[in-house]
Amino acid sequence: MAAINFTDCPSAMPRMSSWACSTLAIQNGAKPVMPIAARDRTRTSLQADVLGAAALGVRNILCLSGDSMRMAPDPRGRMDVVDFDSVQMLWILRRMRDEGKYLDGRTIKFPPKFFLGAAASPYASRPEYQAIREHKKINAGAQFFQTNLVFDPERMEVWLNELAKRNILDKVFILVGITPLKTLKMAQYMHEEVPGVTIPEKLLKRMEAAGDGAEEVGIAIALELIEAVKKLARTGSGGGISGIHLMAVGWEEIVPRIVTEGGLVREASGAIE
Repeated sequence: MAAINFTDCPSAMPRMSSWACSTLAIQNGAKPVMPIAARDRTRTSLQADVLGAAALGVRNILCLSGDSMRMAPDPRGRMDVVDFDSVQMLWILRRMRDEGKYLDGRTIKFPPKFFLGAAASPYASRPEYQAIREHKKINAGAQFFQTNLVFDPERMEVWLNELAKRNILDKVFILVGITPLKTLKMAQYMHEEVPGVTIPEKLLKRMEAAGDGAEEVGIAIALELIEAVKKLARTGSGGGISGIHLMAVGWEEIVPRIVTEGGLVREASGAIE
């Protein structure tokens, strides 16, 4: 296992901050990936946050626009805080790192050393258009992608082909999102409610038929998907795939088993610093 992700208030729900979790991970010998949601920050607070994170030892930063405040449990959440999106954030952080400059032009005496990432959406309705956004992120500074959850590797291959047409597969490391489904209800919720996630009907039927054995079937599906992604990575169309981003939502204790049985014991090839 190369690194651990610490989310930044997903679904606009307050949680322990990603930089605090990342700091604790470093103190305990783990390597963190620190997501930053543009949703909650101004340009000033962004620059301050990343400089503080760098001082604490954080190197891997995942730049996200962030889930809308409309998803938040508090209906009073403000929608007018957003000062930039993930593409602009990548550009700001790359400039701080490579040019040693704040946005106002002042020089940073000790520029931070970041390895910058972004989210990617293999299941967009028009993958040729989604590839344009992915290309913009790479141009802005993205060095690795973490994809949305993947349940259909063949459909993801269409997206990879669009990236290949733009000659950008060799410019970014791709970590494919995989999750073990714990229950049929979880599978149905992800399929119907989570943007960018589509679960094939055959997998939903497998979960439904599993009954009380849904957990084992969910693990089996995750392992099958990992193997399919590995196979795709070995082919020409799977260029750019460098590893798996395992998201065991509310089921963290299953991670060691999947890492072992899925053969994920080696670090993702160059994808994380």
